[in-house]
Amino acid sequence: MKTNFVWCLFAIPFYSALSFLVSGGARPALAQVPPSPAAQAYTIHDDLLKCYQSLGKPAETEAEFKWCLTQKPNNAVYHFNYAVFLQRAGKTAQAAAEYKKAAQYDGSNVDFVGSYGQMMLFLKNYQEAYNNLGRAIQMPGGEKYKSAFETAQQYLQRIQQQNQQRQMNKPGAGPAAAPGKKRKDDDDDD
Repeated sequence: MKTNFVWCLFAIPFYSALSFLVSGGARPALAQVPPSPAAQAYTIHDDLLKCYQSLGKPAETEAEFKWCLTQKPNNAVYHFNYAVFLQRAGKTAQAAAEYKKAAQYDGSNVDFVGSYGQMMLFLKNYQEAYNNLGRAIQMPGGEKYKSAFETAQQYLQRIQQQNQQRQMNKPGAGPAAAPGKKRKDDDDDD
């Protein structure tokens, strides 16, 4: 055991020195470009957002989300996280809009698509829920949305059945009269 330890103490510096010699000596360090003021401001606001969230300050958190989204309006992760924040705050209509944007900007993310579908199910937009949950269950990791998809499917089937029943119950919407026979309410003056 001690032999291996001693060997490592010898081998690491030896191989480092050997690679130094083989590579042609010391290489100059690469210059680093400092971040732009806009990038620095974005980093600061992103950090503030995280701090306000952890401190439970909703007004400040929402303001930082809005600022970050004005800087990166196509960032699906920010839209999704903002949607979760809004949903927890009870702002479901706004949350639905943000979930939709997240799913649009990154349609390959199963949670963005599935969460949008679940929000549509909650808001009783069953066709939109069915479409998005159907997409989600086809993606890797999408099996967790299967129950919600089946629920949306059942609601759509019930709505379709109710619409058919209404059509059948409309006056004059009954079965058509047999050819050559007149209905009782037929006022034809033949």
